[in-house]
Amino acid sequence: MLINKTLLGMAVATMILGGCSKVLQEQPRSTYTPGFFTTQTGVVGGLTEMYASLRQFYGDGYWYNTLEVGTDESTYGSSDDANFLVMDMSGQGAITSSTSRSDAIWNACFTNINTASGVIQYGAGAGVSAALTSEANFFRAFDYFLLVQTFGGVPLDLGSGILKFNTTPSPSSVRNSVQSVYTQCIF
Repeated sequence: MLINKTLLGMAVATMILGGCSKVLQEQPRSTYTPGFFTTQTGVVGGLTEMYASLRQFYGDGYWYNTLEVGTDESTYGSSDDANFLVMDMSGQGAITSSTSRSDAIWNACFTNINTASGVIQYGAGAGVSAALTSEANFFRAFDYFLLVQTFGGVPLDLGSGILKFNTTPSPSSVRNSVQSVYTQCIF
C-alpha cells in the first residue's frame, strides 16, 4: 500500500514538474495562396509538401496495385474487388473512374502540380536559391510523367493558365496531347 502511494505521488510530481513549458505554435494550412510562396518559409513548406506527397503514391495500396498486379509476379485473387481485377490487365475489365481507384494518383498528382507551380511562379521573389525552384520543377515534371504514363494526355491548364498556380477552381479542362505534355512540362 505504501509503495503504491509512493509510486502514485512520484507519477503526479513528474507530470506537474516535468511538463512542457512551451506551447507549439502552428499555422496549419489547408490551402496555399500566392502570398505564401513569396516567403522563404512558404517555398520550403511547399517543397516539404511535395516530398510528403510521395507517401500518397508509394505508401498507398492502390498505387502498389497499379504497379504489381498484372505482372508475372502476381494476379488478382478470388476475394479481390474490382480494383484489382481491372488493374490485372487480363482483359477482365476496363480502367474507369467507377471500376478502379484511378483517383488515387490523379488527385495527388494535380494537388502536387499546383503546389509546384506556386513555388516556381512566386518563389523567385522569396530570395531562395535556384536549387529549390529546380526541385519544384522536378516534382511538377515527375507528377506529369506519372499522369501521362497512366492516363495519356492530361490538362496543363488547371484554371489560371498553362503551368500557372491555380487559385480559382474550374469545372472544365482541356486534355492536352501526350506530346504537348512532354514538350511543355516534362522535358
